[in-house]
Amino acid sequence: MEILIQNNTPKKIEKSKLTSIVDKVIRAELGDRDIGTLNILLTDDSEIESINKKFRHKDEPTDVLSFQYGLEEETIGDIVISLDRISEQAAGFENSFEEELYYILIHGVLHVLGYTHHGYDDEGEEIFDLQRDYYTRFVEEG
Repeated sequence: MEILIQNNTPKKIEKSKLTSIVDKVIRAELGDRDIGTLNILLTDDSEIESINKKFRHKDEPTDVLSFQYGLEEETIGDIVISLDRISEQAAGFENSFEEELYYILIHGVLHVLGYTHHGYDDEGEEIFDLQRDYYTRFVEEG
């Protein structure tokens, strides 16, 4: 498995921490299964809005976009995260920037692995339960 991270913003991000979290979530879900590359793009509201409009026909920024290509593919998926949205949401939820980034990153990885907002019930509780569990295990507890 290869995790490629591109930061298109001036904000300094600890890529090794992101890679570690992604690796742990994927291994928790898939064990030692050999999979391809996961691309992660860290960007701003303007770029994610453009991507959101092109692929989801929504003319607005969002915190995270996940594109799942399949676990058998050379590239299993792409995750795009707006650091502008992360900053705004962190303040709203009274989280640090890093806490919010890691939380949203885990959410994006779960989407690439096939989880949707339709598990358990219409509220998408399954993905959010897993997101909280992995955040606790791999961020808070290390």
